[in-house]
Amino acid sequence: MTCTYTLPPDLQAAMRARDEAFYAVDSAQWGKYTASDFTTVQQNGQFMSRAERIGNLQTQKQRPYVPREREQHEQQGDLVVTRFFSGGLWVMEVWKRIDGAWATVMTQATTATSATPSVPGL
Repeated sequence: MTCTYTLPPDLQAAMRARDEAFYAVDSAQWGKYTASDFTTVQQNGQFMSRAERIGNLQTQKQRPYVPREREQHEQQGDLVVTRFFSGGLWVMEVWKRIDGAWATVMTQATTATSATPSVPGL
């Protein structure tokens, strides 16, 4: 993992748990780390609310966990922006500490091109 700073251990655990829930298609666990006002833009350009994304997740099949690569993180108080590469996608997440626990408030995924250059410093 390449970071611009060291992530708090509770945030690292929340990120891993949310990722594992995604691949396991465990919408209840995934939702535990996803804010009520969460929004996402998928790689096909579709915008979804939390409820829409949970419904979409429930239609997927379980698959093997794919770890994050080339991570970058920046923290501003109780807000962390993270970018990483996983499963052919570049993903940007915004995490926020809400009532003492970390949750994602928004994400955006972009399909990587086959000619995606390496990112300097990653």
